Amino acid sequence: MDRMPSDELRDTPGPGPPASEDREARARRRHYARPAVDIYSTESEMVVLADMPGVRKADLEITVERDELAIEGKIAGRREAESALPWGYHRRFKLRTAFDRERINASLREGILRVTLPKAATEQPRKIAVD
Repeated sequence: MDRMPSDELRDTPGPGPPASEDREARARRRHYARPAVDIYSTESEMVVLADMPGVRKADLEITVERDELAIEGKIAGRREAESALPWGYHRRFKLRTAFDRERINASLREGILRVTLPKAATEQPRKIAVD
């Protein structure tokens, strides 16, 4: 995995948390692993596939804020005291294309998270008829 298209979506370096997070939350986040991802684009949408084995739908949090997509999932049954193992997964991406935020959807099947980001109508190619 970890295949990324050119300019529409950029991976942000490291598992760094948003600046609004408190110190305790930032310390916890260091125990999260970066899931491997495949990202592909069509004329109408961008799709992010992330390997997140052991994560349940109830333990997933996917947010789009300003120009950033964040995915986070806690591994079911993993105790925070088990510091040698990751407690979950976390990854952030900068959105460099306009997406229709109302139509973004996600699904989780067999440990693979699929996030579909429909491109805004202004970003989709359009064939112009010649009179």
